[in-house]
Amino acid sequence: MRDFSKEKLKTLVFPCPYCRAKHPLWSEFASYERDLISFEKGFPVTYRIMITRIICSSCRHTHAILPEIIIPYGSYSLIFILAVLRDYYLSHMTVQELCDKYMIATSTLYAWKRLFLIHKKLWLGIIEDAATKPLSFLSSLPSLTTSDHLAIFFQNQTQSFLQGVTKTAHFSSA
Repeated sequence: MRDFSKEKLKTLVFPCPYCRAKHPLWSEFASYERDLISFEKGFPVTYRIMITRIICSSCRHTHAILPEIIIPYGSYSLIFILAVLRDYYLSHMTVQELCDKYMIATSTLYAWKRLFLIHKKLWLGIIEDAATKPLSFLSSLPSLTTSDHLAIFFQNQTQSFLQGVTKTAHFSSA
């Protein structure tokens, strides 16, 4: 994950997604705790993590700095969601067994599946998407030990991988 420590904030060079100022001076504004649900050793695990909010020197708008593994406006980690989807496409479990294993609602599973299929098209492009099965795509995803691939997707698609459509965090390179 990228380093957004207080020392590094002064050296950050990226535009404000709100006012589009090209070189604002970023400073820490506040922080808050947030739940992050992951899946480890066969069980869902909930962590409390600190999220830093920074403020734009130009417009004074604040922004949360999230690690790439966190999907904006969600509590489940990308690793958790991809594990659920792999099991959905790979295992012989019923939907209810799958939901019980991961302790999620059926509606959550189907919402993730819908978002996954939409974002699969964004990642692969429409033509390649039609020829690629969901399980093949899941198998081809890059290792999640680095956040570079997720950051590239975010920059290219202007939204986070598997982020919902009602509330969106957008990337702006301008």
